[in-house]
Amino acid sequence: MLEQYKQRYIGKNIQFIFTDSEGVVQESDYAIFTIEKGAHITEAHLFFECISSVARATENEFLFNCVHLAIGEREYIVDIKMVKEETGILIVIFDLTEHYNEYQMVAQARNESIIRSELVAIKNKELEEREKFKDRFIQNFSHELRNPLTSILAMNNVLANTPLNPEQKQILDFLKESNNNLRLMLEDVLSLSMMSAGKLDLQNKLFGLARLFDLLRFTYEAKAKLKGISFTMELDGRMPSYVEGDRLRLYQVLTNLLDNAIKVTAQGKVQLKVSLNQKWANKVNLRFEVSDTGPGIAQENLTLIFDSFSRVENSTKIQGRGLGLTIVRGLLELMGSEIKVQSSEGKGSTFYFDISLKYPLRAVQEEKAQKKLKKGATTKKYAKKKGKYKLLLVEDDEVVQMALFKSLIDTQRFYIDLAEDGAEVLEMVINNEYDVVVLDAILPNISGDHITRLIRELPFKKVNKIPIIGITAHLFDNNVEKCRAAGMNDILIKPFEITTLLDAIDRHLR
Repeated sequence: MLEQYKQRYIGKNIQFIFTDSEGVVQESDYAIFTIEKGAHITEAHLFFECISSVARATENEFLFNCVHLAIGEREYIVDIKMVKEETGILIVIFDLTEHYNEYQMVAQARNESIIRSELVAIKNKELEEREKFKDRFIQNFSHELRNPLTSILAMNNVLANTPLNPEQKQILDFLKESNNNLRLMLEDVLSLSMMSAGKLDLQNKLFGLARLFDLLRFTYEAKAKLKGISFTMELDGRMPSYVEGDRLRLYQVLTNLLDNAIKVTAQGKVQLKVSLNQKWANKVNLRFEVSDTGPGIAQENLTLIFDSFSRVENSTKIQGRGLGLTIVRGLLELMGSEIKVQSSEGKGSTFYFDISLKYPLRAVQEEKAQKKLKKGATTKKYAKKKGKYKLLLVEDDEVVQMALFKSLIDTQRFYIDLAEDGAEVLEMVINNEYDVVVLDAILPNISGDHITRLIRELPFKKVNKIPIIGITAHLFDNNVEKCRAAGMNDILIKPFEITTLLDAIDRHLR
C-alpha cells in the first residue's frame, strides 16, 4: 500500500531518464514530460545541451537548481541532477514548480514589505524635515514680526497722548484695530504650529470667572455697538466664583468664537450663555454657548468650517483669517472637550462646548480674594510713591528701544538708562542703583536668561534682588521657561501694550 502512495504522490513529481554519453535517450519514464527512446535529450529542451560537458567532466554528479523548462504548453521549475554511470548518464528531474512559485510569492511579498517600509521611512523623514522647516520659519516669522508690532503699539499710545483732531483720532483707531488684528493672526498661527508640534501645554491655575466674564462683556459690548448689533450674556448664578484651569486658553476659545459671531452677524444679536451642567466633589462641568443671528451654515459645510484657512460665509464682504475655529477645536481637544455646532441657513448658528474644571472650597476662595485685595493695595502704594524710579532698558532693536523709551518717559515716572548689548548690563547694574530692569531675552553676545542668572549670583543684595522684567518675541525652545528658571520676575510676550509693561513694573518694584 505504501508503494501505491509513493507512486501517487512522488512518482508524479520525479522523472528518471537514462541516456548514453552522447545524450541519446536509452530509457525514460513519463512522470513530468514525454520523450521517446532513441530521441536526443535536447529535443525536450535546449537546457540539456550541457550534457556533453557533463560527459567530459571529471566530477560524477551535477546538481542544477531552479531550472525553468518550457515544454509544450507548460512551464516547469525544476531541480535536475545528472549522475555519470558506467554505461551512460542518469538524469533525475524534480518538479518543484509549486514550491518555487510559493517561495517567489513569499520573497516578493517580503521585498514589497521592505520597499514599503523604506518608503514610509523616507516619507517620515521628509515630513520631519518639512516640520523642522515649518517650525524654523514660524519661529523666525514670529520673532521678526513681534518687534515691529511692539513698536507700533507703543507709538500708537504715544500718539494717543498728543493733541489730535477728530480725523487723526479716527486714523489712529484704524491703526490700533489693524495692529490688533495682525497680533491675533500671529497668535493664531503660532498656536496652530505649537499644537501640531505637541508643544502647547496647558497652565492650570486658579482664576475668577466673574473677572473673565466682566472682561468679555466690556470688550464685546463695545465691538457689537460698533457693528450696530447687540451683545448679551446669560450667566448661571450657581457657578463657583473661582475655578482652576487654563484661563488664557479658555479666553482664547471664547474670544475666537465671539469674534467669529460678531464678524458674521450683520443685524440682530450675539449672545454668550454659560450654564452649570453638574457639580461633584470639587469639580464643575460648565456649558458655554455662543449664538448669533448671522447667515447660518449649510449642513454640508459644518465640518469644513473647522479646517484651517477655510471660509464658507455667503458674503464676500466678510473678512477673516480662517483660523479661529481651527484654534477653538485644537484648544478644546487639549482641554478634553469638543466643539459642536447647530446651524440653519438664514437663522444663525450656535457653537457650544462642555468643559470640566476644578473649583476650590469657600475658604480657599476667600483667601484668594484677600490676596488679590492685598496685591491691589501694594500696586497702588507703588503708583503713589513720590519721585522717580531709575530703570535700565536693555533692548537691541533700535526701533523697539526708541518706542519703549518714549512711552516710559511720557509717564514722567522714570529715569532711564539704555543698553543694547548684553555684555554691558552687568557693569551697569553693579555701578548704578536701579529700581527695575526691563530686559530683552534675546540679545547679542549673551542671552537674557544668562544675564539674569549672573545678576542673581552676584554677592551684592542691592544688585541680585533687582526686579527684572523680561520681554521676548521668541516663544520656541522653551525660552519663556528658561527665563523664569533663571530668575526673571515677569515675562511679557511681544507685542504688548505699554500699560501691560507698567502694570508688571508696579507689581515688582521694591
